Amino acid sequence: MGLAGCPEVVQAQEDHRRLLRRSPVAGSAFAVAEAVTAWWWAQEWPEERLWPARLDASMPAGEDPQRWRILARDLVTYPETVVLATLLASRAWRLRVAADGGGHLPYRLADVPCVPSELGHRLRRSWLTERLAACTHGPLFAWTYQCVRTEGGSGDDEQRLWQVPLALRPRPLADVLAGYQRRKTAGTEGLPAQKRLRGHSVHAEGAFAAGLAHAHTYATQHGHLATQRDTRVGSFALGKWVHNQQAHALALPEEKAAALKEVDPWWNIPWSVKWQRSYYRARDHVRRHGPLKAADGFPDTHMLTGEWLYLQCTDYNSLHPEQRRLLADIGLTAQTAGSARPRRTSRTAGIDTAVACARAFVAEHGCLALATKNISYQGFLLGKWLTAQRVLARRQDEPGAHLQVLDAIDVWWNPPWPLAWQRTWHRIRAHARDRRQGTAEGSWPDGSDGWATWLSVQCTSYKQLHPLQQHLLAQIGITAETAAARPHEIIAQLCGTGPGLAHACTYAAAHGHLATPLKACPEGFPLGRWLSEQRHRAREHHRSTGGTWPVSTLLAALDPWWNPTWSLEWQRNWSRVRERSESASAAVGGGIGIPDLEKELADWLRRQCTGYGTLHPEQHRLLAKIGITAETARAAQPPAPRTEPGLLDTALAQARAYAAEYGHIAAPTITVLDGFPLGTWLAWQRRRARQDRLSPTRAEALTMIDPWWNPPWPLQWQQAYHRLRTAATGADGVPATNLPRSLCRWIRVQQKSWEHLHPGQQDLMTALGITPHAVVGERPAPATRSYPASPGLDHARTYTAQHGHLTPDKHTQHDGFLLGRWLCQQRRKARAGVLSTTTIEALTALDPWWNPPWPYTWHRTWQQYRATISGNEPLPDTLQRWANAQRSQWSALHPGQQQLLTTASFT
Repeated sequence: MGLAGCPEVVQAQEDHRRLLRRSPVAGSAFAVAEAVTAWWWAQEWPEERLWPARLDASMPAGEDPQRWRILARDLVTYPETVVLATLLASRAWRLRVAADGGGHLPYRLADVPCVPSELGHRLRRSWLTERLAACTHGPLFAWTYQCVRTEGGSGDDEQRLWQVPLALRPRPLADVLAGYQRRKTAGTEGLPAQKRLRGHSVHAEGAFAAGLAHAHTYATQHGHLATQRDTRVGSFALGKWVHNQQAHALALPEEKAAALKEVDPWWNIPWSVKWQRSYYRARDHVRRHGPLKAADGFPDTHMLTGEWLYLQCTDYNSLHPEQRRLLADIGLTAQTAGSARPRRTSRTAGIDTAVACARAFVAEHGCLALATKNISYQGFLLGKWLTAQRVLARRQDEPGAHLQVLDAIDVWWNPPWPLAWQRTWHRIRAHARDRRQGTAEGSWPDGSDGWATWLSVQCTSYKQLHPLQQHLLAQIGITAETAAARPHEIIAQLCGTGPGLAHACTYAAAHGHLATPLKACPEGFPLGRWLSEQRHRAREHHRSTGGTWPVSTLLAALDPWWNPTWSLEWQRNWSRVRERSESASAAVGGGIGIPDLEKELADWLRRQCTGYGTLHPEQHRLLAKIGITAETARAAQPPAPRTEPGLLDTALAQARAYAAEYGHIAAPTITVLDGFPLGTWLAWQRRRARQDRLSPTRAEALTMIDPWWNPPWPLQWQQAYHRLRTAATGADGVPATNLPRSLCRWIRVQQKSWEHLHPGQQDLMTALGITPHAVVGERPAPATRSYPASPGLDHARTYTAQHGHLTPDKHTQHDGFLLGRWLCQQRRKARAGVLSTTTIEALTALDPWWNPPWPYTWHRTWQQYRATISGNEPLPDTLQRWANAQRSQWSALHPGQQQLLTTASFT
């Protein structure tokens, strides 16, 4: 190939050698420049004239033009590549590019004006400047982006500057030429090359196509792809997918970047996505309501949108050039931004609205303390506004005009004590007023169950209250005198029929006591928890002050023992026994016998008689009311509890039946015999025996069934011993070779720990002929296990009969059976030494080389070669190259491989 018609190529080679001598980054810069010119070459710009002329001048005679265009790519673009590499390697040029970015990352190359203009000048292509200015992707844009980002590639970031993403590197000429040959053979050489996909690439392309479809759906609905990170379209995480594409935007292939740009031209912006979403809201406002009125403070916009627009006007000069171009599309230019006014609402009008809302709230509810922080009234956030005004009032020495208006509306809108106190006081006063006027009708508002407690706290801590609080309490009847002398009367007067006391009164009338369970909820009211809270407060009040909790007086009138020092369960049992004793016709025996008393209450009475001396004196007084005194407790025989007839007899009968069948009663806990839980019953008897609570008669009955029914060693050992005894045959002990392997190991453990065994355990083992030095054999394990016959052999026989070998592809199926996979598994087992001899012999009889010691792919290729030679067919190129490789590597082949090749007439 002559270069007489391309003198610039020869000159470029001299320039390239000079660059390599002078610059340490010349090699890296040339790799980037080569990727850039290869990308330009693929664009086939119609304005390009030099490259087509150079391509024609260098093409040999008789060469295919399409093929020569592929082969001559690097030759034709070589001069421009050297010029571009020289420019990229210049340190001064890189600093100029970084400074020309203006502190912003570029969105397109036009944002760094020196790059397209300088390249157009140096490459003597004036039209190239306009082409490059609109570029938003490609290797040159990626280099410019990294140069601005790393400030010219200084320091440790220089290596990042010369990294060309894999998707932007030029394709090897061999791959391009091979694709052209395939298209030419198929008659499609005029069509664009299609990328060959395999493995992970297929999955990645499918995932991108799915994400692009969801992105198109979202953009059709919203008009953009400025999604939040957690945005989902159906079950697809679109926000995360778009974020991932933006993070790897520079490394995306050109066709993927173009597809995303077609969906949304602003899908990958160098500023925040939050800014872009705010811009889209402003753009939608302009489309609906017309031009913006910046000089008037954006009056017709939403508050947040107006404030954002004014912020862009104040920072207009610091915005990205593309951001300013977007703002200009909605009418915000530099001149408009200079005349913009802030988005403000009339503070006076806002205060008037809030005051009117507060006045209406007081007219409806009576006070502003009921407006909690999160309350909204008539669409106005009154609670938050009042909270802000209270903070403002505490900071100011002189209240403002609107704060004085609030004082006139409600004098206690901002009290010096907690608002919760003011709310409770207002509700109690309003309810007391309604009761006096007869409008309450027995109904109680929410939270009124704690009023009695609140009133008690006010009475007990009256002296510590603020004087104004004392003044307010006087309005509901609580003064210093009544708080000290008659607090319970005030509580009864104000809320004597409140929810808690009312339900307590009803419960005491029905049951005769207030010893309610914790979860008791009569008529839906949590009376159990309410009483528990009162008991706790009464104890805390007595511990701190030594006085009486005012509510206690009201509850004690219903039940004197409502808060005992003993357990409430004891009090409930006493109340039940007292009720039964009062309904009984007469006492029996010592005066405490009650006919048909439940087993639970009978046991309780028995415990009271047994532990009478340990009880509280007040408990003695209560027991005396049901006829149990110290004398009667010692002399009286408590009533025997009713037991189920025949329970013990049934249990013993089941134990005898179990012992007759198994020779022992060391049954597991889960054992159930004829519906009777024998295992659980025996475990309970053993527990009672260890606690010395088992009657001697029952223990003797169980010992007669099995002397070792309750051994002093673990029951698991006894169960293992009985398994060994059952396995033993004959009276002479354990046979030498008739013992399972698990029991043999258990015996060895016992022999090693013989000195630590209980004497009873040693006697039991000796009775079976097992001593510390006895040799006990074990049953030999079977050499093989029987498996069901595999259908693979039948399919292998049929396949061999049809094809003459067992070298199918891995995915081969025979009559629906995965024969290829089955043979792979057999080869793997054979190499691991776990394949049965029978299967190996059967497969070897079908094909001696079914599991060759060389690679399986070689064997399959040999089968194809042999079949082609036997059919007198011409060898394909792939088999011809394989045959040539075998000839060149003949001495390195396995003897078996050489034998197979010889049988196939291989020379």
